[in-house]
Amino acid sequence: MRIRTNIFIWVFVAIVVPLTALTLAATYYSEHTYQREVTREVNTSLNNIVANIKRQLAANRNLTLGISQAPAVQAFIPVLHNISRSEIPTHARLLRQRVNNYFEGFQTILPGRFILRILDAQGNTVVKVSHSRISTPIYESLSGLRYVEEEINDPDFITLLSQLPMDEVSSLYLIHNHRQTDPTQTFLIQDAVVPLHFNNEFVGALAFTTAGEEFDRLLEHATRLYSGQLMIAELNPDNPEQHGIRLHDEADELRFSQNYPGSRRLQTSYADEFLEYASDNLDGIFTTRDGQPIYYTELFAYPNQFTSWLVASRLDADQISAPFTRIRIGIWLFAAAALFISVLLTDLGARRIARPICQLASNIKAFADGDHHQHAATRQPTDEVRALANAFNYLSDTLQAAESERDRAQHMVLQSNKLASIGQMAAGIGHEINNPLNNILSYTKLLTRNLEEHGEKIDAANREQLLTDLQSLREETLRASEIVKGILNFARQVPPQYSRFELQPWLEKTLNIVRQAAKSHQVNIKLENDYDGVLEGDRGQLQQALVNLLLNAIQASPADSTVRLIAHAQDGRLIIKVCDEGTGISENTLDNIFDPFFTTKPEGEGSGLGLSISLGIVERHQGHLDISNNPQRGVTASLTLPLMAQLDQQA
Repeated sequence: MRIRTNIFIWVFVAIVVPLTALTLAATYYSEHTYQREVTREVNTSLNNIVANIKRQLAANRNLTLGISQAPAVQAFIPVLHNISRSEIPTHARLLRQRVNNYFEGFQTILPGRFILRILDAQGNTVVKVSHSRISTPIYESLSGLRYVEEEINDPDFITLLSQLPMDEVSSLYLIHNHRQTDPTQTFLIQDAVVPLHFNNEFVGALAFTTAGEEFDRLLEHATRLYSGQLMIAELNPDNPEQHGIRLHDEADELRFSQNYPGSRRLQTSYADEFLEYASDNLDGIFTTRDGQPIYYTELFAYPNQFTSWLVASRLDADQISAPFTRIRIGIWLFAAAALFISVLLTDLGARRIARPICQLASNIKAFADGDHHQHAATRQPTDEVRALANAFNYLSDTLQAAESERDRAQHMVLQSNKLASIGQMAAGIGHEINNPLNNILSYTKLLTRNLEEHGEKIDAANREQLLTDLQSLREETLRASEIVKGILNFARQVPPQYSRFELQPWLEKTLNIVRQAAKSHQVNIKLENDYDGVLEGDRGQLQQALVNLLLNAIQASPADSTVRLIAHAQDGRLIIKVCDEGTGISENTLDNIFDPFFTTKPEGEGSGLGLSISLGIVERHQGHLDISNNPQRGVTASLTLPLMAQLDQQA
């Protein structure tokens, strides 16, 4: 195992890891304790809300029982007995008016919306006061006393009323409330009903209906712990229509007394699971699929029924765990900082022990893999490592020099072989082709002269065609002659005749040579010369090489573009660049552009010797020629030459 790894393990694993694990365990323990405290406080808050709701329900029941024992109501009970016998006393309407006045006065002192009714033995409404308004009896009856609301005619409901326990308040849903046509009326709480008896005979009932505004006020002032949202839902598995109905829900701003346009049924993705869980457990915590807790307790709102209310508080788990999450993030940041410091200390500790040797081993491996530019640092902590580094550097420099010399020799041998082959071919071409070409030129001149002097026997159209054909033959012969001349010039390898000359005038004269060609191609030429001095070399040969590069750039450039000729000196060498704005050169073509007779121009427009001749001229001046594509578009030809002739290398 490496020394640095050992030091890192000693520092990090022995100190940082145990400390981080201990602090993380402490945060999880604290969070668990905090969760238990949250549960206790939320349950206490829910129990207080349940107690207040129970007191309010009990108050409503006591109020209903007290109203049933009021003198005005007790005086009206004989009238109900007479109604059941279809005997209406003359003072019945007066007694009903007294009851209406009593109910109306009672409602003026009791806040909220509620309805007081007196029903006869058939469940029909004889007296009704709703929200401090007396309802007028407008419905005819067989008894002769008009009813306030339509007749019920429901035997099951009549039987249910008659079987209610005497002198007790029972809870049930009045059919009358379901027939309400007023959309603002919302009655979710079961009605409190007290049966009325005359001589132990059931003759009617007193019903108290509340909209639940008193419960809304109670819940509005209830304590909200940890930003919890209260919800009350009815739990009634025996009645599917009422099971899961929300009586109050702060998430949707739903209230007891509110006419809610949407569905009151609990419609969350976990609704069925929650209701089933709450049916099996009177109180506890239900966790949703996304990890959010719902604290709840069950309230039996109606003494004579198994129907219950589910009082719940929905909390945001992220809000509860947020402080501990921040603490854990801080711990992990501390661990990351400790890791960084441990790595730093490890590196400092291993730097003077193993790093120099490891670095030297890496250099040797990289050198063996082909990276011959590797060099080891000479400043080493010990003399032995320093000697080893110097030996490696000497080996690297020696091998690089030998490799460069080998490559140069191979290149020169290759070029010599090419030149030798072309020289042999040029000798044969010079002897075998030049004489026939000269004869062809002579014959074309002779034929042209004869046609011009003695061509009157031939009609004008044919004579013009013959002259045109002879001229084409002459031009093709001259082009073949020029190709032969280029081959001979390339094969001769004439040594440069060195002289010193001013660079700026030489560049301007070279541009004048190609200016007409640029004008013909509608290309602009721009000179940028930052070197105001002299160059030593063969003026004519260098001009020939530069002209070849300029002509190539002009021919490759589109109309209205610019060819830039840039020159500057650096480290005793002159760098001349020819930049065009053409389409560039493909990668496959770049590998062959210096080969003799290789050209990308159309047939008849180039011999493929221009770049080969230019390369030979530059290399004879101990320079080099590079051609590469520009990042944006076009090609740059870079010609690098020594400012002063290297005569020792020429020898």
